[in-house]
Amino acid sequence: MASTDMDSFSDGRRGGGMFWFWAPVLIILVAGAALSFAAYFSGNDLTAVESIAAGFGGLVGIVVGIFGALVGLVIGLVGALIGVAAAGGAVAVTLFIVGSPIIAIILLILLLRRPKSAECPDPGAH
Repeated sequence: MASTDMDSFSDGRRGGGMFWFWAPVLIILVAGAALSFAAYFSGNDLTAVESIAAGFGGLVGIVVGIFGALVGLVIGLVGALIGVAAAGGAVAVTLFIVGSPIIAIILLILLLRRPKSAECPDPGAH
């Protein structure tokens, strides 16, 4: 890149990476508070501290479940890829086992076939 190309980058706003730190923190706090509020007013005889623990504990359970689903999805996709490769290999071996004798028979017939109209090319050789 030329120095004129680099000048265009210096005009833009630098930073802004803290948003990606504070956004999940804010989402976790709001979701945990909402679950705590729901636990407190659900009709159970929970104290405020118990409902906060239940709300944030439920949020932790949700997050762990999402990560578990993600890991299961990745492992399932790897297993499916291995299954497709194994199935493809099985199909190839089956076609080879079935096709080889058929191809051998066809080639043997072609090899043993004599042209009907052609006589011996060199009758003096007999």
